[in-house]
Amino acid sequence: MNHPRTLRIALIWMSALLCMTPTPVNAQLSPCDQRPTALDFPWVDTLVYCVERVLSDDSAGELGFTALAAAPNGTLYATRPITGEVFAIEDTDGDAVPDTARLIANELTLPNALAYQDGALYIAGGAYVHRWDAETEALTVLIDDLPTGTGFWTGGIAISPDEYLYVGIGAACDACPPDADGRGRIYRFTLDGTTRVAVASGVRQPNGVLWHDGALWFTDTARDALEGGGYDELNRFTPPGQDFGFPGCIGHDNQPDDMFPAADCGQVSVPAVSFSTDSTPTALAVYSGDTFPALDGSLLVVLSGSYNASRLRGYSVVSIALDSIGARLPTQPLIPVLNDPTEQFIGRGLYPHRPYGVAVSPEGWIYLSIGGGQIWVLRPA
Repeated sequence: MNHPRTLRIALIWMSALLCMTPTPVNAQLSPCDQRPTALDFPWVDTLVYCVERVLSDDSAGELGFTALAAAPNGTLYATRPITGEVFAIEDTDGDAVPDTARLIANELTLPNALAYQDGALYIAGGAYVHRWDAETEALTVLIDDLPTGTGFWTGGIAISPDEYLYVGIGAACDACPPDADGRGRIYRFTLDGTTRVAVASGVRQPNGVLWHDGALWFTDTARDALEGGGYDELNRFTPPGQDFGFPGCIGHDNQPDDMFPAADCGQVSVPAVSFSTDSTPTALAVYSGDTFPALDGSLLVVLSGSYNASRLRGYSVVSIALDSIGARLPTQPLIPVLNDPTEQFIGRGLYPHRPYGVAVSPEGWIYLSIGGGQIWVLRPA
């Protein structure tokens, strides 16, 4: 183990945190243990973060809340895909934390991706992209013919500064070659839902899609029963026209999968970051602000956790810092982290809870959707 390097990284992070200057709303916060919403959750840096419950509603099961989006006015939006619902969660008691869920859209098809821009919420699910106007509360269908069917759900949605809409479409099965159905791709549309262009192919499960720093970022997962390695991915590219290798090419060096030994991987784009196989990256957010300055400019990545695997992987949220030219720095755990080395912590993450979504509020607070219908927020301790 490289103890000096580990110590250097720790000192850099501690220095940044000690320089934190709280914003007015954060300066008014009471100590964590005096907040009625605080959770007894020791696996964060308790000198920096306070984990608080925003909502808890187990009536809709494991996927009670999944995708999240935060609006400039403090409203938090959340999807409930199985019941086809989207909620606006608003602050009703004046503490700036959203606490009351209000249904704003229902009878949708598996809504599981959100993006908020210029007073409108964009919702992707099934064959559809809807636009919900925050002022008039009118719901408009922008797209009704996204490629769908068996296999993975419609993935993430993002809006670029030049007002293009990007939607990830999952593959038709676990490890099948692409065909003419249009699955396993990322599409670009004009903001009104017209002018469709495929900008990426060879993707499997692009649940997290994000525009950041002049490029499109998206998460992807490896096929089932793929042992070893770091085969789950975070990809970065400037559209259009790149192939990311699914199903034949895997890993940070894009080697042929044993199931597809004849795959031609020479022209396939390599991932920007690799995660442990089966960690299941599902959501992305950019952290911007001085509430947690060590995170400023970082990407937050939700690792939802392994399915049908011999070891637990994921069940966590990590941050990835980028320097001014975009070079990657080490991935850092955000939640959970181990504070006491004597604890029996065996890498199980948040298990049995799965994180699903992440959003950053105007105050710099970090919202997480957690399995079983929970929403948590990380605020300054």
